[in-house]
Amino acid sequence: MYSKIYTLCFQSLEAAKIGVSHLSTEIGGAIADANIASLNILLHKEGRVTMIVRFDALEDMNRFSQAQISVLAGLENVFKLREMTQNTAISVYLFDREAATVV
Repeated sequence: MYSKIYTLCFQSLEAAKIGVSHLSTEIGGAIADANIASLNILLHKEGRVTMIVRFDALEDMNRFSQAQISVLAGLENVFKLREMTQNTAISVYLFDREAATVV
């Protein structure tokens, strides 16, 4: 599984809350089109947002990266991010417990 990890450092927690809402809408809305296997968006109390997007195929990840450049650049320009980084990784170990009703 291939992962793209984005870290966006906003000026404040309030700005990060607005930015994460936009990310959730834009990236979440692209799940089917981009063939995303897993999406995690994490909001940290100091105004940092970490987004981890996982794909089954390298080609899907590369297409997603190109397609989302404008979304990320827009956030960077509007919110004057302190820092934005992106990394690529291969999942070595991944566990996700599926939601289930415990009786």
